[in-house]
Amino acid sequence: MNRILMILTCIALALGASAQAKKTKDKKKAKIRSATEWQTSYESGKTATYKASIEEYDKNGNTVSSTEFGPDGSVRTKETSKYDVYGNKTESTEYDALKKKNIRKTYKYNAFKDKTEEVEYNSAGTILKKTEYSYNADGKKSKETVTDATGNVLRKIVYTYNTKSFKSGRQTFNGTDKMESEKKWEYEYY
Repeated sequence: MNRILMILTCIALALGASAQAKKTKDKKKAKIRSATEWQTSYESGKTATYKASIEEYDKNGNTVSSTEFGPDGSVRTKETSKYDVYGNKTESTEYDALKKKNIRKTYKYNAFKDKTEEVEYNSAGTILKKTEYSYNADGKKSKETVTDATGNVLRKIVYTYNTKSFKSGRQTFNGTDKMESEKKWEYEYY
């Protein structure tokens, strides 16, 4: 019975992970270059239609640009992304007019396509924070360490797993190594 539960869990995880991959493959297969969303509102007998968003894709179906517009045509948010030959996101920019946010992120990966580093920059190109990821022998994420521009630790997250490789704990520590929060997972088996 344990084996059946394990197989069903693996299938459910695979289907969820492959759903995004399937969407990307579908865009690639259909050779979709972009998708535009139009919004129409009806008020007091009048209709108003505007371009709500547009997404642009590369030849592999990856989203390279995503822009949301306001009813007046102004850009509310815009995200751009670059990818390596393996489909890993290597760089992204995020602009949010409402939050007055304009940042750029770069990403690095190991040979197993696991993200090992994420660096966030402000609009002037100054590092805001850097996150490094570590993995255990099973390829599960074991630690995230977030540092500021000078290398001071801001936050550390440690993950633990049970003997069946299911996540069993997550501990978050602040920059002084004081625990801020903890989550635990327990599983019941047949």
